[in-house]
Amino acid sequence: MGACLSPSYDGSQVIMDESCCTVSRIDTFHDGIVFSNRPVELYEKVTLKILHDDQKWHGGLRVGFTWKDPRLQSGNLPPFACPNLVLRGKTCASVLPDDYLAEGTTISFWVDSRGCVFCSTSLEAEGSILFKGVSVKSPLWAVVDVYGRTKEVQLLDSTCSGFQEREEESTVEDCMVCFASEASTMMFPCHHTGFCSSCSLKIFKTSGRCPLCREKVTKILRISLLAENEGLPSELGKPEGIHSLW
Repeated sequence: MGACLSPSYDGSQVIMDESCCTVSRIDTFHDGIVFSNRPVELYEKVTLKILHDDQKWHGGLRVGFTWKDPRLQSGNLPPFACPNLVLRGKTCASVLPDDYLAEGTTISFWVDSRGCVFCSTSLEAEGSILFKGVSVKSPLWAVVDVYGRTKEVQLLDSTCSGFQEREEESTVEDCMVCFASEASTMMFPCHHTGFCSSCSLKIFKTSGRCPLCREKVTKILRISLLAENEGLPSELGKPEGIHSLW
């Protein structure tokens, strides 16, 4: 059964059509968080079409997954998925690149068995990693934040990703900033991963905030492949697996 968006647990500026597949933000640039009406499967693509791009605002659509039942969050949603909802825990979300935000663009995102979230458009043959750190041991609901210049989106039929076999074979992730080096570090205290040591150092010395959740970074940790495969961040106590980098 295809997923739709839940009309019961959404932001204060959200309006939804009768099919619960098209969602608009009434006013301002925030309070546009919505969830899928059911948990999504691993590798199930959540596909959205940008219907209205209001360029008087900056920033745009944020997407992610939560393993906290939306029914427990009803009536108490923050204005932003990033960083507010993420900082409450059990949610990972990220801003989409500006190239994905044009009116008429179709976007898909999905999570694999390692908790890595991928994203692609209809013009791309393959997906690129958006972020990591999703817990796959619990039911997952899709999170969509109709934010900023993204004023209206439509949820299309969900499908199973065709990249499952290829992604499961890969054990090395590219840095989500430069896409040239291996992701080998973790931001602390938010525990977000997906960055090489060089890009992590640049982030630490410039903005000083995690690009995924915007939490202030107090330390950068280097993660060995062994510890990552064993399930970080639960393995943080293993001295052979994780070492302070800065």
